[in-house]
Parts: sequence; structure tokens; C-alpha cells
Amino acid sequence: MASNKESNSVADIKESSKGINDPYLDARREWNERYGSYISRAKNWRLMAFGVLGVCLVQTVGLVVMATQNKLVPYVVQVDKLGSAVPVARADQMGKTDERVVKALLARFISDARGVVSDGIAQRQMIDRTYAMLSNGTRALSIVNEFYKGDPPYSRAATSGVTTEISSVIPVTEKTWQVEWEETTRSTSGAIINKLRWKANLTLAFNPPTNERQIRVNPIGLFITDLSWSQVL
Repeated sequence: MASNKESNSVADIKESSKGINDPYLDARREWNERYGSYISRAKNWRLMAFGVLGVCLVQTVGLVVMATQNKLVPYVVQVDKLGSAVPVARADQMGKTDERVVKALLARFISDARGVVSDGIAQRQMIDRTYAMLSNGTRALSIVNEFYKGDPPYSRAATSGVTTEISSVIPVTEKTWQVEWEETTRSTSGAIINKLRWKANLTLAFNPPTNERQIRVNPIGLFITDLSWSQVL
């Protein structure tokens, strides 16, 4: 009987404790009821704002990358004798270059680099075509720079002119070609001063053009990386 009385008294104490008002708990409950929804919504809006900011950042980076990429795709259009277009191919995905084209460009390079004319505009164009086939930081570029510096074509044009007659353009290896030519120097009156035979070895590299300006000056992307020329005795 005593144990039953004790258990009943404990239950009565617990039941009575439930009815006690705790001001701290009441204040917390009122705070949550009044401001909890606002805090939750503010948190959600902050998360959404950071998400939108992240999406905008990704889009901005993507647009910058796309803007820096080249959009011009060069094409080579071949025509027949009647002027009709025949096979069309992308110039930046060209296959093996026709040796006849390489020979023509190398012959033009030697004529432009070594030639001297009295017409200043024509001389400027010859020099520009020469440098369009030279790669930056290569030995070939240094040799041509030294040649022009030691014997400027504009200065020579005041007293003489130089013409070249290409006699042969042949491949030595897959990347090396040899060019032979006769160089004729004439006075301003047209009299022949001398005729000399020259030979050059040229190392080539190919880098397809990627924009309109490069296509105009170097359509197949042929560059000379090494160069040596000497007189044939």
C-alpha cells in the first residue's frame, strides 16, 4: 500500500509541474511564432540570390570564352578553266599541300627578299610579303633582319636595282627545300653591273591561317623557320 501511495504522489508532482509557466520557454515560443517565418524566408531568399549570382557568373565566363574564340572558318574554293567552282575544302583542315604551290611561294619569297626596285611602294610590298612568311623568334627572321640592316634595299635602289631568276626549287627532305637562282644587278641606267648565282636552303613549317588578314598574305600558312643562303662560285 505504501508503494502505491508513493507512485501516486510522484505522478501528481509531474502532472502539477506541467502546469507551471516558464517565461523563457514562453518568450522563445512567441519569438519563433512571430519572427521564425521571416527568418526562414530571408534565408531562402539569400540562397536564391547566391544561386542566381553563380548562374550569372558562369554565363559571363562562357560569353567571354566564346567572344575570344575565332569564328571565321576559311575555305579554299578551286575553279576550273570555265570559272566554275569545283571541290571546296576548309583551309584550316587542309591535307597535304601541293608541291607546286610550295615551289611558287618559295620562289616568290626569294625574289621578294633579294630583289631591289626603284618603286618605293612596290619595294614595301615585297618586304611585307617576305616577313609574312617568317615566324617570330626564328633563325630565318634574324638572318633576314641582318640582311636588310646591312644592305637596306631602299638605299640600294638609289644607285642600282636587283632582279632574280629562279632556276630550281627542289625538296631536300620533308621539311627542307633548296632554291637556286641567278641574281642580276643593274645600274639606274639599266647597265648590267654583275650577274651572280646563289643557293639557299630553307626549313619550312605549316600553320594554317585563322583570320582574313593571314589568308591574304599567306594563304596556306607556309612559314620559313631556318634559312641559309650563299653565293655559288
